[in-house]
Amino acid sequence: MTTTIRNIWRSRHFRGMALPIVLLVLWWQATARQWVSPLILVPFGQLFDAARDSTVATILVEGLVSTFSRLLQGCAIGIAAGLLLGFGMGMSRVFDRIMGPSFHALRQVAILAWIPLMTAWFGTGDLCKIIFVAIAASKPVVMGTFEGIRSTPAQLLEVGRVLGFSRLKMLRFVVLPSAAPAIVTALQLALIYSWFAAIGAEYVIGVMSGGIGSVVMGAQEHFRTDIVLLGVTLIATTGIVMNKTLRQIPRYLFRWRGRQ
Repeated sequence: MTTTIRNIWRSRHFRGMALPIVLLVLWWQATARQWVSPLILVPFGQLFDAARDSTVATILVEGLVSTFSRLLQGCAIGIAAGLLLGFGMGMSRVFDRIMGPSFHALRQVAILAWIPLMTAWFGTGDLCKIIFVAIAASKPVVMGTFEGIRSTPAQLLEVGRVLGFSRLKMLRFVVLPSAAPAIVTALQLALIYSWFAAIGAEYVIGVMSGGIGSVVMGAQEHFRTDIVLLGVTLIATTGIVMNKTLRQIPRYLFRWRGRQ
């Protein structure tokens, strides 16, 4: 029995759950003994009642769907623009000299710093949020594509020249296979950053156009801490699932590397 307990204690999963369990116990004690106001932290019972409420569940699900709609639109625009710019800068030294300095200067600007200008140009509706997501998605794609192309080994390029490859064949058979891992990783980061940007945009750029972030902010304004906690839990769970799913894509696409 002692050995079993010791093995459980040494388990990475158990230790990873230790802190959340402690926090949940403190939460239960804080609400049961009324250490904090219910407006700050609601009892578990009230939270479970809200979770079982079909109206609340519908609001949260509709908000999540709305957020994903903006996420996909913004991500598609940002990834397309990022791939074009990254390929152009990676394949052409002249294009890199023209566009590179401006891009590297603009990417130093924090994403939230664009909000005042974007709201002045595009208002506070869906278009502003979609563009905000697109900007967040484009940065890692440009850098990943550019670095992936520029890091193509010189030996592979030399083999392509010896074989008489045209520029198109060189891109298809040498550059793209070499740059693919960096590009896939950049796309993974773009989706993660887009999720953060989609939620952040709903927190900051008004709460009238829907989205899970807007639901949370609206609930906070109406002192519905139970809905706030459910919304934050849903946001965190969705982010974790997305991250774990995206981490499996490179492992699947490049699983042949493990057999080398």
